[in-house]
Amino acid sequence: MKLSRTSMLYGTLLLTATGLFSQLLGFIYRILLSRLIGAEVMGLYQLVMPVYSVLLSVTAVGLTAAVSSLTSEYQALGNLRAAGQVLRRCLAALFLLLVLPCLAVVLFSDAISVYLLGDARTRLGLVLLLPCLLLTGVENLHKHAFYGSGLIRPPACTEMLEQLVRTVAVLGLLVLFLPQSPERTVGLIVAGMVICEVFSSCTLTLLHRRYTRRLPPDRGRGESGRVLDRRILHIAVPIGLTALLGNLMGSVCAILIPQRLVAGGMEVSAAISAFGVMFGMSLPLLNL
Repeated sequence: MKLSRTSMLYGTLLLTATGLFSQLLGFIYRILLSRLIGAEVMGLYQLVMPVYSVLLSVTAVGLTAAVSSLTSEYQALGNLRAAGQVLRRCLAALFLLLVLPCLAVVLFSDAISVYLLGDARTRLGLVLLLPCLLLTGVENLHKHAFYGSGLIRPPACTEMLEQLVRTVAVLGLLVLFLPQSPERTVGLIVAGMVICEVFSSCTLTLLHRRYTRRLPPDRGRGESGRVLDRRILHIAVPIGLTALLGNLMGSVCAILIPQRLVAGGMEVSAAISAFGVMFGMSLPLLNL
């Protein structure tokens, strides 16, 4: 028996296989990364990531849920024009939502790295995360537009290729430019992430445009901008706030761990190293 490419079972199996491949490759990537940079730099890198998660929840998480839900609904109603409007309005909202947080990070990167994250060596990685944040948002919006349309293969294949590109880009930069200071090493890792996100966001954008060009010319009557904005907000705000609360709690926990270790008598270097072993090496195995 041949599974239909639009069936729920096909999508479930494909996403499960993609997730397993991504976690397995990510685990191997973490092993190689930790051997190249050591536990202390891994800890510094993990200190930067909570800021990334919080900013992503503020800007993109709720919008991706809105894109997926509303695209699916308008597709079922045959209003393909409105489905396209949803994606465009969510992309515009993403750019607007990113302006103030990115400006705040650029202006106060020193204070955030020293007083909030507890280590000045995280500043370069913090600033370089901003383009990565924008590209990740664009990627996720297009990915969930495909999900809402019932198309699983384009985002699934792109996700697997994305893991390969990230592994090659990050490890390649480290092999080429190490040894460096811990701050610059974290910057190299984030630069590799930016290369990976450039690939995935551009690929999904081009694939989605190719998909929309194949749609029939009579694609429905569309939807008014006011109605779309209200519906997007109705979905995005509660989901975004829930994600923000969860990421804030996780971020506070992650930031406090090395600070409490130092307060308990550890050297800063040893505390960051212990944090890197826990969050950079042990938890990826649990995720797998």
